[in-house]
Amino acid sequence: MAKIPVVVSFGEILFDVIEGEPHLGGAPLNLAVQLKRQGADASIISSVGSDRLGDAVFAALDQYGMSTAYVHRSDHPTGTVTVTLDAAKIPCYEFLNDCAYDHIKTDYHGTPDLFCYGTLSQRSEVSRSTLHRLWESLETTFFYDVNLRQNFYSKELIRDSLLHADLVKINDEEFRVLSNLFDLPSDPAAMTERFGLEVLILTLGPDGCQVCSKGGMVSSPAVPVKVVSTVGAGDAFSAAFLYHYLNGDDLRVCADAGNALAAKVAGQAGAI
Repeated sequence: MAKIPVVVSFGEILFDVIEGEPHLGGAPLNLAVQLKRQGADASIISSVGSDRLGDAVFAALDQYGMSTAYVHRSDHPTGTVTVTLDAAKIPCYEFLNDCAYDHIKTDYHGTPDLFCYGTLSQRSEVSRSTLHRLWESLETTFFYDVNLRQNFYSKELIRDSLLHADLVKINDEEFRVLSNLFDLPSDPAAMTERFGLEVLILTLGPDGCQVCSKGGMVSSPAVPVKVVSTVGAGDAFSAAFLYHYLNGDDLRVCADAGNALAAKVAGQAGAI
């Protein structure tokens, strides 16, 4: 019987506005919701506005059966991002600046089996400082989803995030950016070794994924799907992969489960 891993996700809650229609999202929330659906005890540390969209976030979390104990209400507006899809259904994003998730504060002192974080919520000093305190105070396994957005990152920020991580997920485009940034060969093993990672997951869209660990490389093919939108597909992949990983499954099983759930989400509108 699978155990119930305790997972905490840190970062942005926002609304993806796709063709004028708002969809609740943000990679850390997408990940937490999908982990909850997999069977994990998942929660999120974030901040939303004291506004109508913030109220909608709390209502949705209640509907998902997720705790709001570490979701702070801010004087800043709830985050939004306008999403446009290109001909291949790949999203482009336009983010609201100085919003609630740029002001995340928390008194979290739990003992999770896994702590997850990304890049976007580190664009502000307040949220970045909060994350740094959690890195230092928690004794757990750390998962970093690189998830680059626009110019909301720096070499130093990414280096710190990689050095604190045990597991990392990165897509093929981001992998090229980081390989250039850190002057690394185009080989996942090089990045895995440079930053002392336990596992590096390289997602390749329609070509599936590669998983690099100290035990070698594992590849898993994508599940064919008629793509509606890739928004949230990567987060779904991570959720299924991590749930199986935390239950001790083989990396190939983890990767196959990730690809299956990613395909399901890519075939629908909205991340969750």
